[in-house]
Amino acid sequence: MAFKNIHTAINQELGRIAGVQHHAWGIRNRTTVPEQKDFDQWFLEGIRTYQKKGIEFEFLCPGLVKIIRGRGIPNQLRTVLDFEREYQQEYLSHFY
Repeated sequence: MAFKNIHTAINQELGRIAGVQHHAWGIRNRTTVPEQKDFDQWFLEGIRTYQKKGIEFEFLCPGLVKIIRGRGIPNQLRTVLDFEREYQQEYLSHFY
């Protein structure tokens, strides 16, 4: 096969070598797909993640959450419906 230049030939050879190695190691075309979480699991993992970053959550009444960020950033009130909307629009959109 004729190549335009030596770089094209070298790149093809390196790609072939990588393909042979991946085939030998058994890692060819393997992708991991995360499992879809239900709302409760997603909600609790999200709260734990942000608590590790120093953000506090206060549950004022059933369905109302106060988010306390500190450092002069104003507090925020969110309802569980806001979180459910975020779950539906942002999280689940990655699976469809």
